[in-house]
Amino acid sequence: MNSEYRSIARILSTSDAPNIVAEVASDLFARWQPTSQLPRELVHLGRYVGTMRARSASATKDSARCIDSLLRAARDTQHTACVAALAFAGGLAIALDTMRAIEVFAVLAQRVCEECPRYAPLCVEVSAQLGSMRGVAELLAARGCVLGALVDTALEGERAADLITEIIYASSSSFADSVRVVHSVHAMAVALVVGGELDGGPRLLAMLRVLESVLLRFFENPHDSSPRPLWPVIVDCLALLYPSVLHQYGRDTPPGAFRGACSLVVGYGGDPAAIRTLFAGQPSLLMAPGDVGVRRADIVLFYLDIFEHLAPSLDTRVVEELVLPLATKYAGKEALEYPGAAWFESAHALILSVLESSGPVDTRSELLGLVVWYSDLVVDLYMDRLISPQLLCISYTAAVRATGQLSLAWERVTKLLALVDLFTASRGGVRGEIEKAKRSELLLAVADLLGAVPLELLPQLTFELQRRVGGGDQALVDYCMDVVLDKADLARKPVLTKWVWQLRADAMCIGKL
Repeated sequence: MNSEYRSIARILSTSDAPNIVAEVASDLFARWQPTSQLPRELVHLGRYVGTMRARSASATKDSARCIDSLLRAARDTQHTACVAALAFAGGLAIALDTMRAIEVFAVLAQRVCEECPRYAPLCVEVSAQLGSMRGVAELLAARGCVLGALVDTALEGERAADLITEIIYASSSSFADSVRVVHSVHAMAVALVVGGELDGGPRLLAMLRVLESVLLRFFENPHDSSPRPLWPVIVDCLALLYPSVLHQYGRDTPPGAFRGACSLVVGYGGDPAAIRTLFAGQPSLLMAPGDVGVRRADIVLFYLDIFEHLAPSLDTRVVEELVLPLATKYAGKEALEYPGAAWFESAHALILSVLESSGPVDTRSELLGLVVWYSDLVVDLYMDRLISPQLLCISYTAAVRATGQLSLAWERVTKLLALVDLFTASRGGVRGEIEKAKRSELLLAVADLLGAVPLELLPQLTFELQRRVGGGDQALVDYCMDVVLDKADLARKPVLTKWVWQLRADAMCIGKL
């Protein structure tokens, strides 16, 4: 203990005169001068005095009255001296662990947060040492300014996140308090991006935990529309923090708080106004990939990923006007060069999510153009060896399944069949082997359409496919069987089952299998 506090400690811990104890304590608080450091010595002093008084309180009524005098002196302190009183009262609360002491600490915490908010981190340090953080959190939650000051000045690590999340969860915590919290975190996240800083340390985790706690407290019920205006702010917070998450943890292993927050965001869903707010707040979402900086590209990657999961619940017009233009910018081969494969893959995942969630596309919808554009794109990418045969099958099938017109669906099928016919299975040499492999891969993509084309087109498709199975391609026959068993719906399964068994039987009869 500091030498100047030893005589004071002796008086405060041994005197049986409540008025003297109160006078000495008040003088101690008044003489304290603000510094850049937290007054931790006063916390130690309060803890020492509280420990000594607790030992003797049961023996003498005077000691108990002195404790009350100390708490009253601390509570009645005003202006700058309340910082010293807060530190001392915090030490007393740690030692005494009584509701009376904790209440005085909470009163002083409110006063400090109002008048000297830069000392708010002192509340965190003391609260972390109290027996029940939840109890003090309930008291602090009733004093709204405490939560805001803690987020603004003390959100630096795990202990601060523990206290702030407890306050958010407290029954007396209001939604208005959490609104201020989210906006404060958003301002911090903006500062990180504008300043070019990648914060992957304790502060990042603390910010993510606070966002997750707000989502858990107010956004678990998607039918409750009252917190909806705050949803885009939280989403944008996560987007702004994503560059730091990528830098520290990588794309595949983000921290649990980030995964939890994203899951809650998706579960609550976004309305058209919220999505438009997001695009208005992030100009990089509307830019060409080449015009987006590295840090902003990471933010775009977050939005590509989050919209993939939100797509089934989004308004069709918002998808057509905002989400799809974003995805199509990054789905071409140019995106592989900049910003990279992750953006390319996410864009394709988003487009597939839109196609799979849209159902048969209305003839008036702009999504009809997407079907044509995307099926052509994936064929071109496949021919340039930029995507795998598996992705060609998945993407082309999704596009055909989303087609609402028989004529367009068949036009997409014949386009793929024409591509198959460009390659021959009879040519010899290395080139012949390459063409044979390419033909087989394309035939697998055609076979995948057995589970996607409208029922009216099945007879035509099976006829065209059977014409091209010449040579008894066992792998193709087996793949057709897999499509029938795993991907065909009940309406088409009987017809296709009969067809594929006949295909197998015919091949066996001529000794091809």
